[in-house]
Amino acid sequence: MSYTGHCNCGNVSITLPQQPKGTSVCHCTNCKRAGGGSFSLNYLVNESDMVIADPKNVLKTYEYLNPSSGNMVKRIFCSHCGSPAMTVTPKQPGKAFLKASLFDKPSPPEMGIFEERKEEWLGVTY
Repeated sequence: MSYTGHCNCGNVSITLPQQPKGTSVCHCTNCKRAGGGSFSLNYLVNESDMVIADPKNVLKTYEYLNPSSGNMVKRIFCSHCGSPAMTVTPKQPGKAFLKASLFDKPSPPEMGIFEERKEEWLGVTY
């Protein structure tokens, strides 16, 4: 059964063939700032598996030169409501870190990324 999520304003929707089994929790500084929280929940998916509906052409890309890796990280977001949609990095060609917050009931976390940057008060293990 397909799995569809959308941004806050509903102008962008993304459909996957099925709900991924688990999410990754990213604690990098960039995800924290872009998502407005202490971490970001992501699905690592094949870009070819996503069907993106953006009829008003509101998806925009912010290119961020990651100083720690030297890679150009692309953050795709809805320019109407600001909802983060996905992150694309050259370290994962053909894949996207799709923001699980687009979906009403995201899968539980399976792993953490950049855990050395995790807030001490979180105390969560994966």
